[in-house]
Amino acid sequence: MATNQSLERGIAILNLLDAQAGQIGIREMARTLALSPAIVQRLANTLTQAGYLEQMPETRRYKLGYRSLLLGAALRRDDRLLVTASDELRRLADEHRLNGYLGVLRDGNVIYLHCAQSSGPIAVRIMPGARADPHSTAMGKALLADLTPQGVALVVGAPPYPRMTANTITDAAALADELAEIRRDGVAYSREEHLPGVISIGTVIRDMAGKVVAAISVAFLSSERGESEWPRITAMVLDAARRCSQSLGYAGTPVGPAAPARDAA
Repeated sequence: MATNQSLERGIAILNLLDAQAGQIGIREMARTLALSPAIVQRLANTLTQAGYLEQMPETRRYKLGYRSLLLGAALRRDDRLLVTASDELRRLADEHRLNGYLGVLRDGNVIYLHCAQSSGPIAVRIMPGARADPHSTAMGKALLADLTPQGVALVVGAPPYPRMTANTITDAAALADELAEIRRDGVAYSREEHLPGVISIGTVIRDMAGKVVAAISVAFLSSERGESEWPRITAMVLDAARRCSQSLGYAGTPVGPAAPARDAA
């Protein structure tokens, strides 16, 4: 399939800026993308003129512009999954003081699409667009459980998996056993496996055909919520995911797999 090189390079610049925590200069962009500074400068000028990049006068460096932000706002407004999930997560954050997240699996990572910070005194702050290793997060493990063993291996790579905390699962057999439990129960737990002191509970969202399209999770401090509270929180997460799935036309059983495990996309 024929592609447009300038468009591809412009998209690469936007993706690079999207992944940056701060501003970035032309030469740094050029080094990262293996392009000449002159080419990057021309593309940046075009993107800036169109409003997709913004150059900061004091540093001459670049960040995403207002039109890039508007594109994201339009997606949040019009995408049924994002709208429904953000409403559900906001309710859990406001009424139950649970930090909530919506995410998908992409390129071997969990990508956070939406985050709702708890109304309580302690928030587990993760920004939309952030990435995480799937084997250590509840949301990631819920998504991995939808895959075949071969699909899981493609996503997580060869063991031992990166250790985030003392509780992180780094062994392939242990991860496989846990994913089997998640397929059976329809819910995933991260017991201080990604961040010390943080518990997360997650499950998947399915579309009309029963295909897993995303996952949601909530997170809270282990010192704040004892294990006796986990079943109640689990039920709330499952209910929220069920309503999200129903908004996409899914009419099947909300707990457990709707179809055999599949290979990674």
